Amino acid sequence: MYVLVDLDPDGIAIMSTYKYGSFRLAHEDMASRNTQALSLPSMRWLGVKRQHIVQAPMEQHSMHTCAVPELHGLMRLTARDRSKAVRMLEWDLCSETGPEQDWRHELQTMLMLNVKAEMQILDELPGSLVSFLRLELDQLERKQVGVAEVTTSPDDGLLF
Repeated sequence: MYVLVDLDPDGIAIMSTYKYGSFRLAHEDMASRNTQALSLPSMRWLGVKRQHIVQAPMEQHSMHTCAVPELHGLMRLTARDRSKAVRMLEWDLCSETGPEQDWRHELQTMLMLNVKAEMQILDELPGSLVSFLRLELDQLERKQVGVAEVTTSPDDGLLF
């Protein structure tokens, strides 16, 4: 299972809920009711990530050495975003020794650059969202070929 969320504190929080379950419901003991917790522990983050911002074409007439690309879906963090990102860095999941170091690095980069990104930026990469998904999923499939046999079918250009 893969997840595609916005690169902002809310997107990472949504991903956390899917992967680990709801923190607000953590007080309810699901095991005592013989009910499995609602989580997807093997879920992986497909994107949007900081490298997608870096890959985006830069504005041609920009004179700044640290210019941020001019993209639809790329915005400055709000005060609420910054506060939430700082709190998330204190979560056990995102701590210096926590299991989600990628999340930690993405949050730190967001705070340093003061930038967040919505999925729409993927439409501005060469080939748009469909090409992005095809490339990312092909790379993930190639990585797993050594782990499990993967059957391939001819590529008809369709996503599904």
